[in-house]
Amino acid sequence: MSDFETNYVFDDKLMKWDSADSFPISNRGMNFGDGLFESMVFKNGEIRFSEKHEARLKKGLELLGLSEDKVDIDGLEKFLESTFGKKSLRIRWNVFRAKSGTYTPQSSEVHQILFIKEFSKAPEIKKLAFITNEICLFPNPWSQLKTLNSLPYVLANKEREEKKMDEVILLDQRGFISEAGSANIFWKIGSEIFTPSLRCSCLAGVGRGVIIEALTAKGLELHEGSFLPEHLAKADTVWVSNAMGISYLGKIGLIEYSTKPLSFLEGLFD
Repeated sequence: MSDFETNYVFDDKLMKWDSADSFPISNRGMNFGDGLFESMVFKNGEIRFSEKHEARLKKGLELLGLSEDKVDIDGLEKFLESTFGKKSLRIRWNVFRAKSGTYTPQSSEVHQILFIKEFSKAPEIKKLAFITNEICLFPNPWSQLKTLNSLPYVLANKEREEKKMDEVILLDQRGFISEAGSANIFWKIGSEIFTPSLRCSCLAGVGRGVIIEALTAKGLELHEGSFLPEHLAKADTVWVSNAMGISYLGKIGLIEYSTKPLSFLEGLFD
């Protein structure tokens, strides 16, 4: 894999994306986390699952009281296609409130930044996983959204690195399974499939939505609910998913799981 990486900012005056190496330090994204982001895959000339990314982003803009007038995923897709052609890319799209000020917002307008690098799909298998007892997730109006304040995931993944693990699983404040370090979590017991409800403070992941739609279309039995960690001990297979793809977990603590790909998940992220 190459070290290809580039950044762009949206130029409000010219109404286009312009290459940029820096951005003013005094901005509300950095100072207050007053914004949102989407991590997306651009492949074969289009943003994969663009409608789902757009719907989640617009839900966040409405919650934060931000204008969506210049937030144009179709225009972004055209820019990427004209600039990079069919190259496969990982896109991080930051959208945050304009101006600086104090805690009190002074504007509903937004700034936008793209962070672009070569796409690398999620690893097929993550061998070692654990459940953190250090960090938990709390419910709030933005639990389901991708905001610029991601400290719980930063600290959970820091712990994962220190423990030399491949994945970390977080619980909510009640002790129920919530999600993985940067992905939603699913598991299979016999013919039944389970995943935490959004009431467990997990993100409304784009990959999660794709999987749930596929399971429903195939008539497979899916349970969304509140599950204690002990429930995972009964599983045959456990996997995590985000917009980058699916990874099977080989082991959580002392319990081993099958990492044989499941046929009903094949091709969903191609």
